[in-house]
Order: sequence, then C-alpha cells, then structure tokens
Amino acid sequence: MKKIIFVFLLATSISVPVFASSYLDKQLKETSKNIKYESVQKHTAKYSMPQFDTSIELKDPKLITISNIPKVNENDYKAKIAKDDKIYNSKIKTILSKNMQSVNIQPADIDFYNVYRIAERLIRANNLDYVNWRIAIRKSEEDFNASTTSANLIYINTALYDSLYTNQDALAFVIGHEMSHQILGHQQRTAEMSANLNRLKNFSGRSNTLSMTVMKKKYLAELRNMEYISDAMGMELMTRAGFDTDKGMEALTFMNALPNVKTLSDDHPMTDKRIESVMEIRTAIPTAEWVNEGKYNILNSNVLDVKKSSDRVSIIISKDEASKNFYKPEDLKTKLKRIAYASYKNRNMENAVKYFEKLKEKDYIVYLYISYANEYLYNQTHKDKYLTSAKEAIEKAKELAPDDKYVQEQVNALSGQ
Repeated sequence: MKKIIFVFLLATSISVPVFASSYLDKQLKETSKNIKYESVQKHTAKYSMPQFDTSIELKDPKLITISNIPKVNENDYKAKIAKDDKIYNSKIKTILSKNMQSVNIQPADIDFYNVYRIAERLIRANNLDYVNWRIAIRKSEEDFNASTTSANLIYINTALYDSLYTNQDALAFVIGHEMSHQILGHQQRTAEMSANLNRLKNFSGRSNTLSMTVMKKKYLAELRNMEYISDAMGMELMTRAGFDTDKGMEALTFMNALPNVKTLSDDHPMTDKRIESVMEIRTAIPTAEWVNEGKYNILNSNVLDVKKSSDRVSIIISKDEASKNFYKPEDLKTKLKRIAYASYKNRNMENAVKYFEKLKEKDYIVYLYISYANEYLYNQTHKDKYLTSAKEAIEKAKELAPDDKYVQEQVNALSGQ
C-alpha cells in the first residue's frame, strides 16, 4: 500500500508543468521593494502642527507670561513693511545686480536677492544683527547640504538651493538652522571636543582603544545633539520671522527621501528622527507670542545693508551699528516654563503636566496649571487617575495661595467631581 501511494505522488509531481520565469514575474517580485523604497510619499509627506481636542474648555487666567513685548499695531507694522519694501527695491536690488569681474561662477542676482531677503528677515525679527552675516551659494550639483564655518559663513549648496528655491519657508528653516549653530557657539564646542579626542589619541596610542572608542562615541552623540537643538532653534527663528513652519518641513521631507543609512560614525541624526523631534518641538512653540515679537523687532529696526563679497560666491549682510538689544538664548528655567505653558495652550496636556512638574517650584501658579491640565485630561479620557492628580495639585496650590480667586474657583470646580 505504501508503495502504491509513493508511485502515485511521484507521478502526480511529474505531471505538473514547469513554467519559465517571465519578466512579469520579476516585476511582481520587485513590487514589495518598490513600495518600501519609493520616494514620492516621502517627498510629499505633510507634517502639519498636531491637532489636539478643542472641544473641552481651556482654562487660562493668563497668569503666565512668555513674552513681555507689547502688542504690535498692525497698521504701523504694514506701514513699516511698505517703507522697507521701497528700500529693498531701490537700493538692495541695485547693489546685488552689480557685476563683478571674476573667473569664478557667480550665483544669479535673483538668487542672491532671495537669500538676502530670507536671511535679513530672520536677522531683524530675532535681533541677530550683532555681527556681519556671510551667506554663500556654493556650486554643488549633487550634495543636498548647507553648512556653516567658524568664520561666520553659511554655505548653501546649489543642490539644496535649487531644490527648495520656490519654498522660502523651507530655505528659512535651513538658514535658521545654520544661524543657530553660530548663535550657540557650536564651532567652539566642536573644537574643544575634537582637541580632547586628539589629546587622548596621542597620549594613549594603541594601548587604550576602549577609551578612544568611548570618547568618540560621546563626541558623535554630542554632534547629533547639536543638530537637534539647531533644528529646534531654527524653528524658533523662522516662527518669529513669520515664516510657515508647516511649509518649512519640506527641507526635512526632501532630505528624508534621499539615501539615509545609519552607521556608527554618524555625526547627524537620521532624518526621520529629526522629523520626529521637530514635530514634538512644534507643540511647544508659542506661535502668536513669537510672531508678535518678530513684528516688534522688525518695526523697530532698519533695512540691513548688503554687499557682494570679494569671494564672488557670497554676500555680506551688514550688522546695524545702532542696535544694542541682541538675541539671548533661553536659560533652562525660561525654556521649561515656555515649553510647559505653550504645550498647555496648544492642548498637549501630557507634555504640559510633564514640564510644569520639571520646574520644581513651590509656585501656586505652576500647581494651578498642573491641576487644569489634569482636569482637561480627565474630561477627555474619564480616567480617575487624572482627576486624582488634578485634586492633589490644587491642594498644593491652595496651601501656597489660599486666598487666590483662581485657586478657589478650581477647588470648587473639582469638589463636585
């Protein structure tokens, strides 16, 4: 019986026809790879500001101030812009249209002017006219990149510029990112780390490769952290200057569609991680306050002069000798308060609670907003843990300010729940 079955199966297998692999078969085999690696979706990805539930009342007695800048009168601002436009058209365009005798390839006047207007707006809106800013458009057909040097020079490669030139918001993010490296002194920080690495290398030789490996790993991690913070500050600078952060994301989506392979020697984060970082950062941007600050700074500043540099590939945006009120990066306490309150106003309540608690201040206002945020989360999720946290926070606020009317209102609001 076993033998008969064996013969039957063998006969069956022999009778099945064998088809040769066709080109259609090869295309079908490639399809899964096509879906995985196609770039159109990466190029066209939209990363708008995350939307949180707005159906629940947002309690905000405005006890926290992010900006002390007075509200700008829109008519005054429009008049200032119109006045500045006349200077741009009559003076700046004329300067940038002058031909320079050179064997070097020069960017077109329209490209110089485009970069000037973006950078000048970033500079004035953020009080960055403490130094002459040098910006170059450097010929590079394939390298989608921008960089900055210790000589206060920002390079924009033509591969990047030509890819983004129709999107001023994306170019503003790129330029703001490179300006941030300068503002935060990353050249000095990098030089110190590099010097320490070289000293260890010269001292240890081959005898301490483990120490070298550990230090190099730390060095690369620091470089990546500097990229993250420059992305964050780039978003800050462009927001003050009135650029659209949604449209600015194209700079990163374009990069994300380029080859990205993680290696042990990476000095930049993977682009998808940078996108994740920026998306979280944007929920902590106090857009209205920063836009108003930028308008105020532009309203109270003058059009910055420009000249073509002797290197024939860069322009120099001159500092304003009359300016005295220069940009100051946030200290840790200011940044925490801004992140916490902006997260709250943007209804990202989990982050609001997290960063208000990190302030670690015995301040009734902090506890009041922690209570507000937890109550919001309770109304959204109906989870008792949030109601418990809201009551605990308001009790702490009551201990510090028992007579405050907003504290009492919140106590009464929670007592019935």
